[in-house]
Amino acid sequence: MKKAKAKPKAKSKAKSSAKSSAKPKVAYAPFEVADYLDSEETIAEYLSLAASDEDPGVLLKALGDVAKARGMAEVAKASGLGRESLYKTLAHGAKPRFETIATIMRALNVGFSVESRLPARAKKARKLTAA
Repeated sequence: MKKAKAKPKAKSKAKSSAKSSAKPKVAYAPFEVADYLDSEETIAEYLSLAASDEDPGVLLKALGDVAKARGMAEVAKASGLGRESLYKTLAHGAKPRFETIATIMRALNVGFSVESRLPARAKKARKLTAA
């Protein structure tokens, strides 16, 4: 069997000029929200916005981000959960019990707050008609 010799390819002027003017690729570090959760006010606002979303997975993700910011091992110890259990509880698609979420929130030193979704006018009108 004879191996065929590969013929050298001729470079076209268009290709070489296009390569020389091409910008080098820039590598970006992945965005990690936990790096920006550095104050109690920021954490409270972040969790409040996440809790207002209709998808419960958004709150779980936010709790995971806050736990990372505070240190997963520290939060696991404060909540009485194992570190692996904490990761599993806050993983995408997990369906933790309310008691577990409340325990994690206590370990993070945050709490729940409830507010009406009705606009102020509707609240007033509802009071008047109920009386």
